[in-house]
Amino acid sequence: MDTLLERWCESRPWCRLVCGGLAILLMGLAAWGVLLRPVEQQCAERQQQLIQAARTNASLWPTASQAPFSSQTRTALELKPFSPLDFQGEGTRLLHWKPLQNGGELALEAEWQAIPPLFSRLAQRDVRVAAFTLSPQNTALRLQLELEHAK
Repeated sequence: MDTLLERWCESRPWCRLVCGGLAILLMGLAAWGVLLRPVEQQCAERQQQLIQAARTNASLWPTASQAPFSSQTRTALELKPFSPLDFQGEGTRLLHWKPLQNGGELALEAEWQAIPPLFSRLAQRDVRVAAFTLSPQNTALRLQLELEHAK
């Protein structure tokens, strides 16, 4: 090992410069082959996927633009008048209704399965749920709703 170091130090400066440059070039090529080339290939694959997705999207637009546009507003839907008695039955029991100026407070005793359809029924009655609480009460759940008239 000492002889290699001695030869390096005794060699001419241009020889050391050429050997050092070649060593740096070889290390750079090795780093590019090991680290950067796989990343570059992944980027190229992602770019091809992006181009293919853009082509697919562009090919779907003509058929999408030919589909008839039907805008259904809330007024176009059949809205039923709100009555708290409509929520009596079907797994729910009306506990109390307290009307207020802009809506009211509705308290129900319900089973868990009856709660999700309750919100869609409220939307069909042109009321909006401002807040609600759900608490256990004996074998059922107590659902307290603060309702507002939708405008």
